[in-house]
Amino acid sequence: MFFLDTNTILQGALIFFRIGALLFAMPFFGETFIAPSVKILTALSLAIGLYPVVPVDWASLANLGAFSIALLVFNEIIVGLTIGYLSRLLFEGLVMAAGIVGYQMGFGTASLLLPGSDSQMNAFTALHRNLVMLIFLLLGFHHIFLSAIVETFTMIPAGVSLLKASLGETIIAATAQVFSVAVQLATPILISLLFSMASLGLLARTVPQLNVFTMSFPLNFFIGLTTYFLAIPFFPDWLKHHYSRSAEVIFKAIRAFAL
Repeated sequence: MFFLDTNTILQGALIFFRIGALLFAMPFFGETFIAPSVKILTALSLAIGLYPVVPVDWASLANLGAFSIALLVFNEIIVGLTIGYLSRLLFEGLVMAAGIVGYQMGFGTASLLLPGSDSQMNAFTALHRNLVMLIFLLLGFHHIFLSAIVETFTMIPAGVSLLKASLGETIIAATAQVFSVAVQLATPILISLLFSMASLGLLARTVPQLNVFTMSFPLNFFIGLTTYFLAIPFFPDWLKHHYSRSAEVIFKAIRAFAL
């Protein structure tokens, strides 16, 4: 690597742009609490480390003009953003489940700005999001995304066409999975809250003098959090299967680029 020529520098730049775009769109690595300088240095370190692994014929840069090189750079950024977007999309289903449950528990009346997402969400969603992210790192599933980065250079050559029907089908299926995952994860708490609201409705009919609306907030809060904490021991196994399925979707998208 100490004997650098123009092709080597251009290929290294293309590798850097693909990895950088992927990191900026991925969950955890792409969060706003991580400084852009850290992301850039991480992308640069990965680009240097992965350069010897990239196939020699990965990019054909002979006799290319400035416009063709600019198109290659744009193409690499789109490839990285697409795979990173899929990774984030598969993670957002977990956050959506907490948002649905938190609203039903009464947390919707008090929202906060979570620094990591630059969006407003209730306290329960923030708690769940941080817990899921912690389990994600403790179980070492961030290595899935690092493996996906290596796989992209094996399967997707530079300048590959992005208009693939199979890729569109994969993105649509991943989008549908967001809602499926959210419903699966929120169902236990929603069922317990359904019984709670049904009991309060019967109580309101039996004793009209009671202020059931006021009682519903602490009761739903207590029942929802109790159910949630009882379900926490099952989270690691469930998340393990979920992240394994997510990895399959990501690698399916990588293969769709190569078809």
